[in-house]
Amino acid sequence: MEIITNTYEIDNISYSLSKYFDSNTVFFDIECTGLSPRKSYIYMIGYAVRLGNIISITQLLAENESEEIEIISEFETIIRKYDKLLGFNSTRFDESFIVERCKKYKIDTEIKKKTHIDMYLVTTKAKCLLDLPNYKQKTIEKFLGLNRKDEYDGGQLIPVYQHYSISKDPKSKELILLHNYEDIKGMIYIVDILAYSDLLASELRFIKKEIADDKLRFEIETDISLPSSINKIRDYGMYIIKNNRIYVTLNISKCSLYTFLPDYKNYYYLINEDIIIPRSLGESIDKSERRPATRKECKVMAAGTYVSLPKGIDAGSVRVFKTSYDSKETFLSVSDITEVILIKITRYMLKH
Repeated sequence: MEIITNTYEIDNISYSLSKYFDSNTVFFDIECTGLSPRKSYIYMIGYAVRLGNIISITQLLAENESEEIEIISEFETIIRKYDKLLGFNSTRFDESFIVERCKKYKIDTEIKKKTHIDMYLVTTKAKCLLDLPNYKQKTIEKFLGLNRKDEYDGGQLIPVYQHYSISKDPKSKELILLHNYEDIKGMIYIVDILAYSDLLASELRFIKKEIADDKLRFEIETDISLPSSINKIRDYGMYIIKNNRIYVTLNISKCSLYTFLPDYKNYYYLINEDIIIPRSLGESIDKSERRPATRKECKVMAAGTYVSLPKGIDAGSVRVFKTSYDSKETFLSVSDITEVILIKITRYMLKH
């Protein structure tokens, strides 16, 4: 077994790096000779730890299958010192692979006792924001602006490792070390992607609003600063996220709409006039000219400036307006919109 360690310094500790990769966390990534832990073996385990601004990446390299037990045992010794693990697609692949290989060697593994965050699984929860073609590590690296030197994937390097295992060819060794090193360094770089899923559950605070050019524009603040901006267009508006601010624009319409009164049993419908009046005022009107109002008839038309309300948002006690009783699209008068509703609309837009 060979142990290779490299360190480097990072200039800035981002929100996600501070939260997810602290001094009690081990980043890790394995390289193996196939996808089946029963038919293949682990030939390298790379892991990283952080102390302040210093990142240390260590690679445990087995020269052949007989040294697999050595690198697994060394890794188990390391993770006993830490409470948390961090990786990419690591709960479903890396962890499961290590567990199976430990069974082969009758090693009592510590890996399942740790708090394990899988960046792949967390990132896919933010698909509504990111809308990437896929959620592979290299795709996320490209989204965040990282360009790596390594051009291979793990499968392509299996024959390279097998050649190295037999010949000890230094060029082959360089290629497999570079791939694993850049995988780990890349994972550390893309930990910032976790900010997007955190944003969906974060507190949102209203800052200000304005109406101009048939648009309602407002600004929302969060505690999370995103590494790359996001902008999305919807039928009813759009939003842009820059750093820790969300800038929302909603389309507004100047028209006449109906609001339907919930207490329809307290109204009469005047047949000849197509209007409703309170029962207290209608008792004196001839019964042939009035009847109890139905839900559909108990409506009031109002001219105003309106915003379309996305489906599923509860407006609470605020009046809603429609083009007709059966219409599924609802509107709010701009004058009735509260800060709470604007925050609800923002959260809906982020998640849909």
